[in-house]
Amino acid sequence: MQVIISMNAPKHRVVYHKAGCIYERRIKCENRMSISKEEAEKKRYCECKYCAGLRGEMRAHAAEIRYWKKKGMAEICYDGNADTAYVTTKLGAWKIMENRFGKYYLHHLNHFTEDMPISQIKDGEYHRQADVKPTDSFCKIIHYIIDHDKAKVIMKDDFRKLPQSTKKQKKYYKQAERKAALKQRRRIDHLFALLESEAPEMKQFSIC
Repeated sequence: MQVIISMNAPKHRVVYHKAGCIYERRIKCENRMSISKEEAEKKRYCECKYCAGLRGEMRAHAAEIRYWKKKGMAEICYDGNADTAYVTTKLGAWKIMENRFGKYYLHHLNHFTEDMPISQIKDGEYHRQADVKPTDSFCKIIHYIIDHDKAKVIMKDDFRKLPQSTKKQKKYYKQAERKAALKQRRRIDHLFALLESEAPEMKQFSIC
C-alpha cells in the first residue's frame, strides 16, 4: 500500500496519509512524495490520526461508500465501539476487522436474509473467508464482496457463464462445476428414492 508524505515536514514529525485523506490533499504538489506503508513504518513516521484504521477508511473513502450504496452494490455501517465495518448486499452480510499488524480481514455471515436488521447482523455467527488474505487495502475487500455477489448471480443462472481469465477465477469455476455435478447427483438420487417408494420393484435396478 502506498501512502503520501510531505517532504517539507520536520524529520521528527513526518506524518503519512492514505490517498483520499483531507490532509493528504492539502500537501502541495512539489512537496508530495509517495512511499510504501512498510517503508513509512520502518522510518518511524507517524500515521495520520484522521485516516488511520477502519474509522479512517470510512472518512477517506466516503465518496466511494456513497457510490456503492447508491448503485445498490454494498452498504457499509461502521461500529466504532467494536472497530468493525459491517457490509451488507442483497445476497449476504460481511464484517471487516483489523488485526494487530494493521491488515484487514474478512468474515462472512453464516445465515442471512435481505430484511435482516443491522442489530441481528452484528450479533450473527460468522466464518472467516479463507480465500481472502489479510490486506491493507479496504477497497480491495469491498470489490471482492461485490464480485462475490456477481458470481453468485451468474451461478444461479448457469455456472458455465463464470469468467475464467485469472487463476482465481478458474479455481472458482472448478468449484462451481463440482457443486453443480454434486447437486445433479443428489437430484437423481432423490428421483430414484421417490420412484422406489412408489414402486418397490424398482430397487432391483438400483446400482450399488
